[in-house]
Amino acid sequence: MRFRKLILVSGLCTVLLMTGGCTGAAKEEQSKETEISEEGQTVSDAPLRIYGTITEVGEGMITVENQSDASSSGEMILDIDPENTVLADGQTGLPLTLEDVQEGSFEAYLGPIMTMSLPPHTVPYVVVANIPENSPAPQYAVLAKDPAAEDGGYSLEATGGRKYTVPEDAEISAFRTKNIVTLEDLTEGSACLVWTDGEDAVSRIVLLEREAQDLEESSQT
Repeated sequence: MRFRKLILVSGLCTVLLMTGGCTGAAKEEQSKETEISEEGQTVSDAPLRIYGTITEVGEGMITVENQSDASSSGEMILDIDPENTVLADGQTGLPLTLEDVQEGSFEAYLGPIMTMSLPPHTVPYVVVANIPENSPAPQYAVLAKDPAAEDGGYSLEATGGRKYTVPEDAEISAFRTKNIVTLEDLTEGSACLVWTDGEDAVSRIVLLEREAQDLEESSQT
């Protein structure tokens, strides 16, 4: 597959206009490369966090209204890969099926490819649904290094530079299994869902089964 690269922000705005408008994301991402394939798909270099409202749940897909400044704003179709997309409950951290997903608030971390159709389609890495009202959603975090011990607990650093404080009594569990996991299982490259108190103090961590590289590569196939 051949790609032509659009590096100038004006080129990125053209792409976004075709998918619903040139938003603030164009300004924020002007230093990043965006590619367009011959099949009419935009390709980004890193996962994008979006949020908004789930408006409909269908067979193999979730229709959402993206209210973030990232990616294409407005209506978007999240195509759910049951083998590779992490679909999690925003309160319990437990796995969801599409039948469990309710209309309402969501957060998602998008895969690298989005179609230029209207509405656009994309396969996300992670979708967090059924988020309780007035409750923070968990964050998808990839650990940049192993945890470091500090007084009363540990510190975690995620890719992108965000740091978390993990008290010794923080709840840590595995996704989709009942395996017992501890901080020793959190290593560089681990993909996690992290609940915080609204700042950077962690109350719960759910360790995803595979490392972030495997999770993201599977969403590209």
